Amino acid sequence: MRPLRIALFAPYDLARAGGVTTHIRAQARALRQLGHPVRIFGPASAPLDQGETALSRSVTVSFGGTESGLGLDPRSRSRVATLFKSEPFDIVHVHEPLVPLLPWFALRYAPSRIVATFHVHREHGHRWYPAVRPWLQSLIRRVDVRIAVSEAARRTVAAHFPGDYEIVPNAIDVDAFRAPRRRPPAIVAGTPHVLYVGRLEPRKGVDHVIRAMIDVQRDLPQARLIVVGDGPEREALVALARTTGAQVDFAGRVDDEELPAYVQASDVVCSPATGGESFGIVLLEAMACEKPIVASRIEGYETLVGDADCGTLVPAGDAHAIGAALVSLLGDGNLRRTFGAHGLQAARAYDWPVIARRLDAIYQRLLPE
Repeated sequence: MRPLRIALFAPYDLARAGGVTTHIRAQARALRQLGHPVRIFGPASAPLDQGETALSRSVTVSFGGTESGLGLDPRSRSRVATLFKSEPFDIVHVHEPLVPLLPWFALRYAPSRIVATFHVHREHGHRWYPAVRPWLQSLIRRVDVRIAVSEAARRTVAAHFPGDYEIVPNAIDVDAFRAPRRRPPAIVAGTPHVLYVGRLEPRKGVDHVIRAMIDVQRDLPQARLIVVGDGPEREALVALARTTGAQVDFAGRVDDEELPAYVQASDVVCSPATGGESFGIVLLEAMACEKPIVASRIEGYETLVGDADCGTLVPAGDAHAIGAALVSLLGDGNLRRTFGAHGLQAARAYDWPVIARRLDAIYQRLLPE
């Protein structure tokens, strides 16, 4: 295996927490451990760490129930062109290449082999893709290998841009996530805790798990919900918890180093999203820590949780079903341990060293001997 100079392009604000951004940084670490020099490029609203470069300012856009920071600065065109003239790369790997504008410029100007990963899943198709398809078709043809993180993500993009796609799933550093951490002060030992991790936005369904806690507290009065994350719905969700009487602690945004402590200290991890999920990295994090899952029965979650037999799937948006599933798990330690063991076993297949070797094999075959 020879070292390759790799450029990873992020579609979303590198200075804001998010699943795709976390994925890209973890990918870079795993590839560096294989001996590859890796640089990360993307939009940013604040200074970045070493090895990461902002090529565009970040502009906040709301679409499909999600608020994202995109690289919409047209001046980034010249920055990308200059980058590729001054720095040689063997592989340019663009995440979400259909997101404007920075990923488009990467596709347009990259002189090396291009790999693209598609993360998004939409149950009813993507309204954006038909609008841009005629213009973007020529850019997509420049991609040497198309990757989707799940079959659901593949179907979403292939409906508008037919072609061959390889499935390379999201990943997690299992051993790093399992390394013992100090219990967060918000999670009191001996008290049943349900954990939610993610953005506070409508499609994530946090309001449903807050309402579910009313049912949970009838059977388990000491049970509490810990909400990790931030977003535009925070004030409304705090108000909902207050008016319903649900016992909810809002921990706010937690950095990647602190997050494992919350997962390890919880009893059940709940992911109540109503749609728009292609995979669910939070589910993998729960599985790595041997925590049982209660999740919506949506396409992005169903295969992972159902095949691994590591939790309970409930109808999306059904607070009473969520509550019943949580009560069942919180009251049955043996079931929690069984689901947890199944989850850890399944999570090993998504370990970053495993997935990084798959990516490396893709890169190596694109280049001459």
